[in-house]
Amino acid sequence: MAAAVGSDTPAPSGGESIEVKVRGTLRAGLMAIGGETTGYAIQARGVAWELDFGTDAALKRKADALDGKAAIVTGTLEVRPGVEMKSRSIVKVDSLAAADGAPAGSPAPRAK
Repeated sequence: MAAAVGSDTPAPSGGESIEVKVRGTLRAGLMAIGGETTGYAIQARGVAWELDFGTDAALKRKADALDGKAAIVTGTLEVRPGVEMKSRSIVKVDSLAAADGAPAGSPAPRAK
């Protein structure tokens, strides 16, 4: 018999984690009812994840500069309980970089 997993389930022990790399459009300056947001998110393929930069002011400045642009974020995915939303998917960011303009896997332009 399988056990149901939900937001009331305690965090797994043993150092388990979900490492993610997301390439999408970064948004800064977000607001939500009751302040229930980190203020930053990245969206890819119709799914949005909040971004948590902790106290890293340099990453926050970089995110502000990339607002509305393609970016690549790496970090650890966390699901936190919310008030307005039952659960919030948040990436605790390790790195942030601008994404190049070409879609992933596109060949480089040929020289004439």
